Amino acid sequence: MKTMPKMTQYYLSRALISAAFGGLFAITGTPWWIAALTGAGVFALFLWAPRSGRYAVSPKRGVTALQRDERTQGITDKAGRNAFVVMAFAIAGLNLYFGSMTLSAVPVRFLSWTLILGVLTYFATDLWLRRT
Repeated sequence: MKTMPKMTQYYLSRALISAAFGGLFAITGTPWWIAALTGAGVFALFLWAPRSGRYAVSPKRGVTALQRDERTQGITDKAGRNAFVVMAFAIAGLNLYFGSMTLSAVPVRFLSWTLILGVLTYFATDLWLRRT
């Protein structure tokens, strides 16, 4: 019997996971086309992951072909730290403004924008560090 190439095992396992994810959406009452798009989107992320540079790819490991090495873990740590610092300063600024200038509570929408700022900071830092 002929053996499969190792990355084929990875892709087949991820196709099953994507189908299960889409099936979960379908079971919970989501329209079938949204469930199918969700499953396809998840599978697209799994196809992109080995080419993204975020993981060290080791095809001989089969289903667990993607791993993080020291470089990628360091980049992830730095990006997370930068996002945390930016969010901390943004929340401190909001607290100072609304606590001393307007003397009111911080509106929730500003906190939502702070979270979006943190996510954008994380991804921008991650992309910047990976390209150098």
